[in-house]
Order: sequence, then structure tokens, then C-alpha cells
Amino acid sequence: MNRANRQRLFAVLIGAILGAGLGRSIEPLSQGPSGMERFRSLPYQRLYRAYPTVGAGLGALAAAGLATIAQAQRRRFRQQKPRSAEPSRDWRP
Repeated sequence: MNRANRQRLFAVLIGAILGAGLGRSIEPLSQGPSGMERFRSLPYQRLYRAYPTVGAGLGALAAAGLATIAQAQRRRFRQQKPRSAEPSRDWRP
């Protein structure tokens, strides 16, 4: 596995962990002031339990996208020719 893929994989793992943590922290919002769940139907209960999983997936996708963009930008900067410090002779004010 080359360096770029390892960096991308690391970013995906960190993004998934952060997304799952965010999903887990949002999960208590489903409870009312009395501590009981606001909606008791089965689809809502499943949705509330799925927040960490959804957060991990979205975090992984976002991190993969950002890592890919950063690698493409680094590759583009390496391929650019250095600029000359002097203005061209064709330039006239």
C-alpha cells in the first residue's frame, strides 16, 4: 500500500470515529425533559439508534473527500514550474 492510500485510509478512520462520536452525542436529543423518548414508535427508535452509524458513514465520506482533494492539490503543486522573480521583458506599463 503506497503512502497516499495509507494517508487516505487514516483520514477515513479518523473521520469515521469523529462522526460516530458526533452521532452518539446527538442521540440524547431524542429524549424529552422527563428523560423518556419523545417518539415511541419503532421507526423512530431505530433511527435514534442509527445516529452513530450514520455519523460514522458521513464522517468517513467527508474525510475521504478532503484527503483526496488535499493529495491532488499537493500533486498539482509539485508539478508546477517555479515562477521567475523577474517580470517578462514583454511587459510594459
